Amino acid sequence: MSTKRAKWVVLIGSVLGILICVFGYAYLTASSSEYNKRYPSERLPIRTLSIRVDKDHREELFSQLRKFSEKHRLSFDLAFYRDKEIFSIVMSDETIDISGLSKPITTTELDINFYEEDPTNPPSQETVDELFNDLKSFISEIPNVTISEEK
Repeated sequence: MSTKRAKWVVLIGSVLGILICVFGYAYLTASSSEYNKRYPSERLPIRTLSIRVDKDHREELFSQLRKFSEKHRLSFDLAFYRDKEIFSIVMSDETIDISGLSKPITTTELDINFYEEDPTNPPSQETVDELFNDLKSFISEIPNVTISEEK
């Protein structure tokens, strides 16, 4: 092969390599951007319900949360940490995620946060308000519970 032809092959190969890199980067950036819109790294709650419940009424809290999730056909997960001192709850469906973690310092306090499950298809404000108010009514049946809400 002649030197002139070899130079053209190297030049064309280099140009093609650069083009593949540029288009590959553009594709990955666009895909990543779409992924970040759908699954943001930091989700902010759309509503928060703060409660304080005595340790001896925790089982009633768990029972009321289960009843609430069954009524609204939400999945229900309860997990315990640090010798059952700290607990987390997650109730969700395809549109909303309701979750909370007891506060490690005062394990009698819990913030229950409402999140959009899919920011591209958020639940209506009416649905969120209905769930929020219904959850408050379920929790208010627990003796000696303190409820404060945040918007």
